[in-house]
Amino acid sequence: MPHIKIELEHRNQIVLFNYLYSLYQHLGWPRASKYKKTEITIYTTMDLLKKNMKILNMISNQISFKISGCSTSQQKTIPD
Repeated sequence: MPHIKIELEHRNQIVLFNYLYSLYQHLGWPRASKYKKTEITIYTTMDLLKKNMKILNMISNQISFKISGCSTSQQKTIPD
């Protein structure tokens, strides 16, 4: 499943990020990593990948984060 990994600068911004991302419903499924507390992985589909990048650029105006990876593979993954 295609996904985008982002790394927040501050751990306490996870709730704000999830709120801002949830304003754009049905674009993906954000999941926080239980091992790396500042990392969020957004699972999405190939056709929504570009739309997700636009949404993340808009959110980056309010929250500091960097996109640490983006995968377009169609294989099944199990979130941690």
